[in-house]
Amino acid sequence: MGTGHPPRRDQHPMSALSRRALLASLLLPAVATAQTETWPSRAITLVVPFAPGGPVDNVARPLADGLRRHLGPVVVENRAGAGGVVGTRLVAAARPDGYTLLVGSPGPLVIAPAASADAPDPLQALAPIALIASSPQILAVNAELPATTLAEFVALARTRPGGLNMGSAGIGTTPHLAMELLGQIASVRFEHIPYRGTGAALPDLVGGKIDGLFGDISAVLPLLPGGRVRALAITGDRRSPLAPDIPAAAELGLPALRVRNFQALLAPAGTPAPILDRVAAAVTAAQQDEAVRAALTRQGAEAVPSSPAQLTTFLQEERATWDPIVKAIGLTLR
Repeated sequence: MGTGHPPRRDQHPMSALSRRALLASLLLPAVATAQTETWPSRAITLVVPFAPGGPVDNVARPLADGLRRHLGPVVVENRAGAGGVVGTRLVAAARPDGYTLLVGSPGPLVIAPAASADAPDPLQALAPIALIASSPQILAVNAELPATTLAEFVALARTRPGGLNMGSAGIGTTPHLAMELLGQIASVRFEHIPYRGTGAALPDLVGGKIDGLFGDISAVLPLLPGGRVRALAITGDRRSPLAPDIPAAAELGLPALRVRNFQALLAPAGTPAPILDRVAAAVTAAQQDEAVRAALTRQGAEAVPSSPAQLTTFLQEERATWDPIVKAIGLTLR
């Protein structure tokens, strides 16, 4: 008498391949946990999708210094191109192991996804970690312009449809879209004069060749003591501690005129949550470092502690503000 029965033909014993697949699926969580517990075991790379020396790079490097004290070796790598899209795409395609992170800004994270089908969606292709810093824009005008307040500027623009020239750092930049946002909110139209960066536009603002522009605090503030440029408003909910005498748009009756230039840290989608949380905690700790805070102040920015969930909400709010503007003006980036 036999000790067993051969399997029936309608029964399929587990193959060796199936057993290996099942074993692998059971072991994966344990392996991931072990990797998380030993992370980081080598240098972390912060990818800056712009050239060295720009605003994003100038925030990334002091942040890297601060992170080294909490995470070990951190290097900064500049991968410029296509308005930040090249470096952003590189990080989105990297292994989600916490060793390749993106220092992003409004261009590649908010404007490009709305204006280009080739740009990665940061809420799909990337995992938000933390907001690093944020700064509002200043609406500045030539001192000879007969407008000393935001209300007078809007009223003047309504009497000259398309007659006021507004400079910007270039098509599709934050200052350009800030101008378009003000035009939509106040139902006015400006003549847009794009430059190759805010620095190139400022001499024409001082000289009266353009009537006004939106610019970063760090760029505009040094011009005010000379009396040839007048600041009308800060694009935010409150006054900036870096420019306490300039009223916020919200207190002037235009709360929707909220424009934030920011830098944020993101990882490839699929990066384990414990790693994201640990990096976010390290960013918060680095933001308390006096050297880091001083570097941000030089950029006209304030440190903004946040969590992965808070940065996700922040990016959703930014997209809700700028997607309609980008579509309304037909902005396309290639």
